[in-house]
Amino acid sequence: MNQAPLDAESKRDLARFPRTRHAELVRSLSVVNGYRTTAYLMFQWAVIVASLASAAYLDHWFVYLLTLLILASRMQALGVMLHDGAHWLLYRNRKINDAVCDLFIAFPLGMSTTLYRKTHFRHHRYTNTSEDQDLAAQKEEHEWYEWPKSRRACAWVLFRSTFGLNTHRAWILYKHWAPWNNFRSPDFPKQSRVLYILSMIGVYGFFAWAFQANPRVTLILMAVYMTSGYTILNLINRLRATAEHLGTPGTHELNDTRTVLPSLVERFFIAPYGVNFHLEHHLFPSVPGYRLGRLHRELMKDDEFRREAHITKRYTGVIRELMAQR
Repeated sequence: MNQAPLDAESKRDLARFPRTRHAELVRSLSVVNGYRTTAYLMFQWAVIVASLASAAYLDHWFVYLLTLLILASRMQALGVMLHDGAHWLLYRNRKINDAVCDLFIAFPLGMSTTLYRKTHFRHHRYTNTSEDQDLAAQKEEHEWYEWPKSRRACAWVLFRSTFGLNTHRAWILYKHWAPWNNFRSPDFPKQSRVLYILSMIGVYGFFAWAFQANPRVTLILMAVYMTSGYTILNLINRLRATAEHLGTPGTHELNDTRTVLPSLVERFFIAPYGVNFHLEHHLFPSVPGYRLGRLHRELMKDDEFRREAHITKRYTGVIRELMAQR
């Protein structure tokens, strides 16, 4: 079974959900399928390339806007795959896992697999405590941490996130994940540094060729790609992160993390690759994202899980849940 390191286990003093009665199921679901990973990764990049090529060919503002939305959704999908890569759940061979994850997932998002892994495992170990860097970042930002809000305040924070007015605050966590900001860090190994340099040479070489071919369209597409990350992806990630732990009772391991059952639209934009099954992931981090749905269905047959698990319908339901708290 492909397990996360032991130091990724939660250390909070909460009533624990027994794993042993689901050990056989989890073992069967924890087998990493590299072919499936490759197919899913190729699909994401096919959609990205096709949307950019269509925008370049049609050269119309509405197509650029549609491309912006599609890019944000596929960046989110890549980001979720980066999360699996951090748990070594993309490929069985860990060197291949990290190399593919860096080149085709993390680096295009401006991140590093190994750098992200360090803070993410800390989040698993110290979930919802003062040592949890994710929680500390949310507290420092205030805007997405403090609930409930007035309807006006809620609308304002959603507006600011949609138009990227609070994107700069992501630096609280992003600074730990950016390769260029941690190039000499021991957490950014030599293999990753070499791959990062080679990938940057390839990217800038492609941009140089594209500028010669059509500088105007190239600049527009670069702006669309960057803007999608600063705006729609910014909103998507904030909704996802807020839904995972904020506003949960925290009296039992099963209600300290939230699972969301999304609509089809929410699944496309916010929760691809099973990222909405966050409770199941915290319980059994060895299960790849694409199998968490099946794990959820099996766990729902367990009386304790069904009784104690914090499950919310839709991400809009999460906002309503947070707004209703006192």
